[in-house]
Amino acid sequence: MTDQELIEKGVKVRELFSDVDFPPMLTQFFDLDSDRLLDEKIEVLTALKEGKQISDIPNFYDILELYPKDVTHWD
Repeated sequence: MTDQELIEKGVKVRELFSDVDFPPMLTQFFDLDSDRLLDEKIEVLTALKEGKQISDIPNFYDILELYPKDVTHWD
């Protein structure tokens, strides 16, 4: 990916993030400054903007880069 593509995708992620009702408790785990998973972030944020439910969005939790990966969760 070229520097120009990284910049364009980063801008797209920021635009979508500001346009989306991202679940408040999860905003702390979303890394806007990261250049990783840009395509996935665009895909997930676009789906959220379209009104899809988190459970219907593949990769939703993958884009939460700051979420602790070594924690056991209880359902």
